[in-house]
Amino acid sequence: MSISCDWVSASQLAIIDRMSGRVTLVHVLDAVASSRFPAQIPTFHVVASWQNHTEMVTRARLQLSIEEPGGETTTILTDEEVSFAGRTSHRSVCIVQSLTVLRPGPYRVVARWQSVGTGGWTEAGSHPFGVNTSATPAGPAMA
Repeated sequence: MSISCDWVSASQLAIIDRMSGRVTLVHVLDAVASSRFPAQIPTFHVVASWQNHTEMVTRARLQLSIEEPGGETTTILTDEEVSFAGRTSHRSVCIVQSLTVLRPGPYRVVARWQSVGTGGWTEAGSHPFGVNTSATPAGPAMA
């Protein structure tokens, strides 16, 4: 495999230092609670760190999506084409302004890649989070 996803995460805020490339994740998304459904999850950030493991220039499509419980429905967050020049890395960053969830259950942020001009997608990493029912009054979902 020429491309891998070192990690993928979702958080309330992601800060990427332009000089060092270091990432700070604030309030990692692991559980969300809502008293009614459908629910709106407020703004959150999704970040994935990709690596090319060959010396060759490699073109790939990188995709971040959210899978609903049971994997029946997938919401594409970002789909980008990237050229890796040898053994280089890339960060995919996506700000999700609002996400509607129809029911409670286990959700996943999924990172996939595909070589440009070839067949199917390869799942490279995921970040699970739960959406739970709460007894609090109606309002936006709370992470």
